[in-house]
Amino acid sequence: MSKLTIIALIVAVISIGAAQTKILLCDFENRGVDSTLIRTTTQLLKDALNATYKFTVMELPPETKCYSVVDASNLAKKFGVTKALIGNIMRIGSKMFHSYQYIDVNSATVELADKIETPPLEEFPIMCDRIATSISEKKTYKETVEPEKVIQTEVEPGIKHPRKPYASIFLTAGYLFHPFSETPRQYRSGSSTSVLAKNLVNLNCAVSFETEQLLTLMQIGLMRGLYEERDLAFDLLLNYVIGKGDFAPFTGAGIGITRYTWDDPITGYEMKDDALSLSAGIGMVGLRTYYFRLLTAAYFNYSFTGKMGGISGLKVIFGVTSPSLGPDATVKISPGLVGGMVGGIFLTGLVIALTS
Repeated sequence: MSKLTIIALIVAVISIGAAQTKILLCDFENRGVDSTLIRTTTQLLKDALNATYKFTVMELPPETKCYSVVDASNLAKKFGVTKALIGNIMRIGSKMFHSYQYIDVNSATVELADKIETPPLEEFPIMCDRIATSISEKKTYKETVEPEKVIQTEVEPGIKHPRKPYASIFLTAGYLFHPFSETPRQYRSGSSTSVLAKNLVNLNCAVSFETEQLLTLMQIGLMRGLYEERDLAFDLLLNYVIGKGDFAPFTGAGIGITRYTWDDPITGYEMKDDALSLSAGIGMVGLRTYYFRLLTAAYFNYSFTGKMGGISGLKVIFGVTSPSLGPDATVKISPGLVGGMVGGIFLTGLVIALTS
């Protein structure tokens, strides 16, 4: 390793350390809970705050109690820190609640405060990570939710749940826009010419698989337009989800097969042509921590036809999905049925390709 690289690393480490905020972490006040729960919470919060790389955490000596804003501010000044975190864990009947306050020491004021219904113990690391994110980003606890970081006490049966990787079967609908009002279709075998419909309505059956940052979409659908155009399209789209929140953009690309079928406006004969299609586009998924989610996307599509040359268009789709597999599924569908539908979609695409 060169001297220049070592110096750069040292400077980077020093700059990171200098940018960190010193914070006093006080044990939460015990209001009717097991004392080991307090220490567990303190340790998990310390780890979570350190993991943000935005704080230098100072802990109080054991048995030192500090529960009020004024006491925390006065004590923090003795340690030379500028922020403090206090709170309590309270039992009310069969439920427990975490309350926390993020304090500005110099002004002895609360910058952020929130309360959470305590989740099961195994979800304490998730809860503490989100509290640390809440403090570092000055957001409420609810605003820190991510698809795979929903705690059990936030789950609303039939509405909200921890979004795990899942498969779904659903319908999408949309429009296919062509850049020109009429695109000639010239056959190599003759001089006859037909025209392509300007816009087509599309309805698709889709199968998707989703993780936190991956959205795979397979769909087969019918597109209808002028001149009795009734195109059958199969698309396989792979998308990368950029964000982690309830609403997140994505971008992706795909490949597909399209069977064009229409009636010649002059002769009335049924015409057919097949194409290999390439797609690239962007979209948005919403309500990702709920039992259903919204999907909208726009893909630029280019088809390499056998008889008509290249055809370009913009396909816009919209859909509403819900988990169809796993314990969180709202509509139970067996893995065998999903596999059968996926196989059916691929088989239909293969038949289109072989009969071209």
